[in-house]
Amino acid sequence: MTSKLGIFSIIAGLVLGLFALLSKFMGAAGFLSIMTISTFFEGITDKILNRISNDTLYNILYSFFYEIHLAGVLTGLGIILLIIGTFIRKD
Repeated sequence: MTSKLGIFSIIAGLVLGLFALLSKFMGAAGFLSIMTISTFFEGITDKILNRISNDTLYNILYSFFYEIHLAGVLTGLGIILLIIGTFIRKD
């Protein structure tokens, strides 16, 4: 099940990334070209970042929530899930 989730997450990340690249290439700056995790969870991410006092952790989480495109997050999550799924495979 974990490897299937990984494969679906990789596919979703690649498709989202492809649509974002196409929209940037065509000059149509839609919501796909700027979609990050903060697009969906803006209030929650602000609360998390406001409670953190460590500057290094704040910078890491800020870039994760606001700067890394959602396609990159989905692809990375898919790769991690796929690797975990290959090691805990139950036949």
